[in-house]
Amino acid sequence: MTAPRLLQAFLDESQSDRARDPFCYVLAAGICAPADIDAVRTEMDRLRLRGQRKVHWRDESARRRRQVTASIAAMPLQHVVVVRDGRAGEAAERRRRHCLERMLYELDQLGVETATFESRGPADDRRDRGMLDALRARQVVSPELRIAHVPGPKDPMLWVPDTVCGAVTHQRTGDPQYAELLATRLHIVTITVS
Repeated sequence: MTAPRLLQAFLDESQSDRARDPFCYVLAAGICAPADIDAVRTEMDRLRLRGQRKVHWRDESARRRRQVTASIAAMPLQHVVVVRDGRAGEAAERRRRHCLERMLYELDQLGVETATFESRGPADDRRDRGMLDALRARQVVSPELRIAHVPGPKDPMLWVPDTVCGAVTHQRTGDPQYAELLATRLHIVTITVS
């Protein structure tokens, strides 16, 4: 009998800096025990400024990025990031699929029960479920791993991987200060194209 799966993962993605890090796709997961999720949600919501729908890396100043990243670094989370170094002419969706395949494998190996993604709309969400079904059929991941999709502003847990994506993108483009804050809890897998 296998041990019950308890860990929960929350995922978001980003394309890297198109000028300085072209053809790169970043998919991040914040992984949390169920007992800690409410506290993390509360803290992330506390970090949201008046008038903000959600904490979003792109909209934050450098000072705020450091504040949010430092807060996340103190939370009971682990972070897995899959980075796809693509090639010119490769569609972003293809890079995302490669990242998603590897990420679902990594989460399954860690014993994650549910991976919750920021919804990209019904068609894209169906494609994610189709990818999970294909990986199950190939026995790349176990049948116990599930995925869910939620609108970004609805769940503050989804703001965590958005920040982690931003930190890793900045590290890749020469500004490691944010990723260094997360370093002890950050695992990066890079997929390169030969």
